[in-house]
Amino acid sequence: MRTLEAKFHPRVRPMRDSRLVSFVLLVGLLVTTAASACPNCETSQVVKASVLGEDFWRYLVMMVVPFLFIGAVSAYLYRIGLPR
Repeated sequence: MRTLEAKFHPRVRPMRDSRLVSFVLLVGLLVTTAASACPNCETSQVVKASVLGEDFWRYLVMMVVPFLFIGAVSAYLYRIGLPR
């Protein structure tokens, strides 16, 4: 019986190369470090004020409540089951 083996083009190596994975992890860590480097600078304060402004909670509720409602109705219908 033949075994199933992945066949790759001679010039293409599978993505199991540890150097590639290490590089991607390093770049990801550096980007997140740079993004959180200045939490109290003036630009950061302006962005926080615009994102977490006075309408933040209203928009958050408008985004979350439909999912909670659909989830609650789905759980209720699952709990009572379908009629047989």
